Amino acid sequence: MKRLAFVGLSACLVLLFAISFAIDLTREWTGYQRRFLRSLSQDERRGVPTGIQQIQVKSLTRVDRCTTCHVAIDKPHLALAEEPFTTHPGDYLTWHPPEQFGCTVCHGGQGLATEVKAAHGEVKHWEQPLLRGPLVQASCGKCHGDLKAIEAHVPLLAEGVQLYNRYGCAGCHAVHGFGQTVSIDLSDIGDKPWQLLDFTFIGGRHTLPQWIEEHFAAPRRVTPGFRTTELPPGEEEIYPTFMPNFGLTGEQARALTVYMLSLTGESLPAKYVVPAKPAVPPVYATSIERGRAVFNTYGCAGCHGEGGLGGRKNWNAQLGEEEPSLVYVKMYYDRDSLKQLIREGRQPVPRRDPSRPRSPSYMPSWKERISEPELYDLAEYLLSLYDEHVPQPVPASSEG
Repeated sequence: MKRLAFVGLSACLVLLFAISFAIDLTREWTGYQRRFLRSLSQDERRGVPTGIQQIQVKSLTRVDRCTTCHVAIDKPHLALAEEPFTTHPGDYLTWHPPEQFGCTVCHGGQGLATEVKAAHGEVKHWEQPLLRGPLVQASCGKCHGDLKAIEAHVPLLAEGVQLYNRYGCAGCHAVHGFGQTVSIDLSDIGDKPWQLLDFTFIGGRHTLPQWIEEHFAAPRRVTPGFRTTELPPGEEEIYPTFMPNFGLTGEQARALTVYMLSLTGESLPAKYVVPAKPAVPPVYATSIERGRAVFNTYGCAGCHGEGGLGGRKNWNAQLGEEEPSLVYVKMYYDRDSLKQLIREGRQPVPRRDPSRPRSPSYMPSWKERISEPELYDLAEYLLSLYDEHVPQPVPASSEG
C-alpha cells in the first residue's frame, strides 16, 4: 500500500513538473524570443541573451522586464521591421541609457509583467498604461524644465504648453501654484486614475489620454452632468462646465493632452532633473505693453477672449450673455475702480433668472496673485482697449 502511494505521489510530482515545463514553454515571451532567434544566423544568435531579462534601476525604484520581448531595442544591427523586434527610434538611448533609466519611467506600463496586455498596463487596476506614439513626449516634462532646448524632440508637448497659455487656461486652473481656483487644479492631472472618470460620452478607448483629448474637443459634452433630456421650450441650456469649445483641431487637442499628461506628482531624484536656465525678464517700452503681458500671463483670455476682444458665454448672467468684451471698460470704470474690481473679483455672478441654476463661472479675486505694479499696468492696458465703434452691451434685468 505504501509503495502504491509512493508511486502515485511520484507520478503526480512528475506530472506537475511536466505541466510547469509546458507552461514555461508556452509563455508569450518565449514565443517572441523563439521567433526572433529564428530570424538570425547562427553567429548572430550567440550574442543574444535568452530567458527573462530585467533592468533594475534602484534610484527610480523600477524593475523593468520590457527587453524580454523587445530583444533588439538596443541592438539596431539585429532589429527587424515588426514589433516587438524593432530598435528604439532616434538616438534617445545615447542620452538615456537603459541601465540608468529603464523603460517605464518614460513609456509607462507595468515593468514587472511579461505578458503583453499586463506589461502595457492595459489591465483593470494599473493606473499608468503604456504611453503610445507621441503621447510619450509627456514624460519628457518630468525631467526637462526647459522645453525650448528640446523642442525638436517634443513638438506636441511644446505646442500644448503654448496653447495652454494662448487660451488663458491659467485664468481658471492652477498648475503648481500658478493660476486660479475657479476650476480644478491640474498640477497632477496626469496621475488621475482612469477608473474615476465618467466615460458615458467618450467614443474611444476608456483611458485617461482618450478622456482628456475628447474633453478638449467637446468639454460640454464630456463633462459629467451633461443634459440628455430635451430642454423645455424657451429655456437656455446651462452646462455643467463653463469651459467653452475652443474649436481646436485634432492635433491641438492631442498637444494639450500631452501637456496634461506631463503634469504629475512624481518626484524624480535630482540627478535626473535638467532645470531650465533662469529666464531673462522681458523689457517693455510702455505701461500698456507691460499690461498686455500681465493679461496674457494670468490667463485673462480664458474668459475675456484673446486681447480682451470677445468673451465666453456666461449663462443666466445678469450682465449679459457673455463675460464682458473689455473694449468698453473705459465707459464704466476709472483706473481705481477697475483695479478694485480685479482685486476683489465678482462672485457669485448675479442671475438673470433667479429660478434657474447659476453659471459655473465667476470673476475670481486676484489680490493675492497680481502685484500692485502689475495691477496698474493691467488697468492701463484694459483702459486702452476702448473703441467707440464697438456696440455697448445691454444689461439684462436684475436678479430678484
